[in-house]
Amino acid sequence: MLGVRLDTELEERLAAVARTQGRSKSDIAREAVRRYVDLHDEAYRREARRQSTRASARLSVADGVFWQDGAAWR
Repeated sequence: MLGVRLDTELEERLAAVARTQGRSKSDIAREAVRRYVDLHDEAYRREARRQSTRASARLSVADGVFWQDGAAWR
């Protein structure tokens, strides 16, 4: 359960949209929050994948250098 305080203007605008669409204010707010979370959660996942890919590429290059240098120690 979540309670949200809205300023008067936004509350009135939300109520007007709800009346126009024949929906409840809660239904509209729930949809808005779901879309926001989906958008930002996906952006977070994309960034995590990007960073993981970059780190993996760096490790692969570093590992190759390590093993090449290691061959010189023999």
